[in-house]
Amino acid sequence: MNKRKIYFCVDFWSLSRLTNGIADSTYYYDFTQQMIDDGCDNIITTSLAHLSFDLIDLGYDIYLCYKNKDVKVKPGMQLHIDGSPCKEIKRGHDIFKMFRAGVFNEILGIKKNE
Repeated sequence: MNKRKIYFCVDFWSLSRLTNGIADSTYYYDFTQQMIDDGCDNIITTSLAHLSFDLIDLGYDIYLCYKNKDVKVKPGMQLHIDGSPCKEIKRGHDIFKMFRAGVFNEILGIKKNE
């Protein structure tokens, strides 16, 4: 069985890169939800509202995408946050909230002032 993948694009450039510039590949909240409900194999979306480890239960690998980087987000991954020691991401963490707090900035290469 092929693993499903969902790509969360946090900037225009990663969306354009992953969709080859095709504008109708931009999926908003309601369309992203429909694609998840339909069990689509590959989803490329700008809707970060669905960023959750619950997607693993539905068979998805989760990717955060920024510019030329695609980072697979999974329980057990180790992150350095602002030069601090490694923090292990656990299954119970709210990864949407962590994203908003900037926890993934370093691994994605997002600068605070961008």
